[in-house]
Amino acid sequence: LIAANTVPIFGVIYFGWDANVILVLYWLESVIIGLLNIPKILACRKAETPMALAMFGNLFIAAFYTVHYGMFTFGHGVFLAEMFGARPIMEGLLQGGPILWTAGSFFASHLFSMFYNFFGKKEYLGREPNVQMFSVYGRVFVMHIVILLGGFAVQTFGAPIIAVIMLIGLKILIDLAAHRKEHEMRKVVTT
Repeated sequence: LIAANTVPIFGVIYFGWDANVILVLYWLESVIIGLLNIPKILACRKAETPMALAMFGNLFIAAFYTVHYGMFTFGHGVFLAEMFGARPIMEGLLQGGPILWTAGSFFASHLFSMFYNFFGKKEYLGREPNVQMFSVYGRVFVMHIVILLGGFAVQTFGAPIIAVIMLIGLKILIDLAAHRKEHEMRKVVTT
């Protein structure tokens, strides 16, 4: 988690990324978190419920979540593109390069956590699909607020490298707290 979150610092130092690039990266991470939550919602079940039956029952919740979270993330993306002028960065994502590689490090980190913690430690057993659905909203909402406020501050006072690195540091702290809370849910459910 920490390693993936420090990758943007190299972009700031070596590629001259500014706050807008960092904000787009964190928006992409929200998209990644949202996409990886879909198989988690589908897998949630009570220990005695067969997986196929649980998945069928969870399809409605996963479909609702996909539309709702998709609209939320789309709105945030439009806000970044229009308010922060990040449209050229977002349009350039399809060309690949360091920004997309960095998003790939976020994807790898979250994918590893999903397989190691959620599936490997069977965190899905005993978890209600609606609880899993809403589990990402708190993390993403707090991250969006902090990142947007930090982005406004960086843009208002200029984008010195130290301010962008502080923004990244704050995001790492939020991620660590959210990661810890997410995986403590298993302890609460099983005890």
